[in-house]
Amino acid sequence: MNEKIISIIKERNIHPTSYKKINSVYVINNQFAIKLNTNNYDIYKYLISRDFLYFPRNLTNINDNYDISKYINGLKVNDDQKINDYLKILALLHKKTSYKREIDLDEIKEKYESINNQIIYLKNYYLKLNDKLDQELFFSPSAYLLLRNISLIYSILDNSELLLNDIYSKLKTEKSIRVSLLHNNINLDHLIISDNEYLVSWDKSYFDSPIYEIEEFYRKYFQIIDLSDLFKIYESINSLTDLEKKYLLILLAIPKEIKLTDNTLLDTQIINNEINYLNKVYELLIKYKSEMSNKT
Repeated sequence: MNEKIISIIKERNIHPTSYKKINSVYVINNQFAIKLNTNNYDIYKYLISRDFLYFPRNLTNINDNYDISKYINGLKVNDDQKINDYLKILALLHKKTSYKREIDLDEIKEKYESINNQIIYLKNYYLKLNDKLDQELFFSPSAYLLLRNISLIYSILDNSELLLNDIYSKLKTEKSIRVSLLHNNINLDHLIISDNEYLVSWDKSYFDSPIYEIEEFYRKYFQIIDLSDLFKIYESINSLTDLEKKYLLILLAIPKEIKLTDNTLLDTQIINNEINYLNKVYELLIKYKSEMSNKT
């Protein structure tokens, strides 16, 4: 057993009868969960003040250099159900901790330029890759799959650029944006379902727009949850503004930079996965572009 853990359980007068380590968490007697070199006391205190109580009972003191909480032995729940529950908990977290922050135009410009430069880079990257592959006499299965779907990538990048410019022009006239506490540690293992739902591992949490957490969530679980269902479930608890939805779609729509290697089988799997993902996003992206056109 870790010497620091021995010191902690002695200090707290815990008599260990069982011990196990799950990733970076030490579980003592199936009653206490201890994580070293972190202290989320202030976060838990803040969550309680916002009436968000979906985390294990915390036993950490303000000056501790570790986190200790009640250990929750979770039930086995299928991924479909757990993802729906997880999304609802995140929506509630974002709703309970949201506030309006004054817009920093320099920050908005910086984010706009970063995304715009990324779109331009990806356009040039795929055009050069397209030209290179067109010069080959024979295509590998992975190269053929990419070429067959590359028009989807071009279309998504073009439409994302149009939507981004529209959002940027509107954001420059806004006075504030909504920010919330983001859990920032998306993983199904971090939602424990027992007598209640418990969100664990708060070490990376910070305040920013909820859309960044929704983007990460969908990119991770798009094969299990449909994008339109994600919006419905999330917005049943925490509605998104029109600008937030459009900005989220842009973040979701930016494709990965696919690199072809000598491993054709792996390349084919990666490309197929990315194309499936982009097809799911494309439909909603076109819908919002059409709505934007109808308003002008």
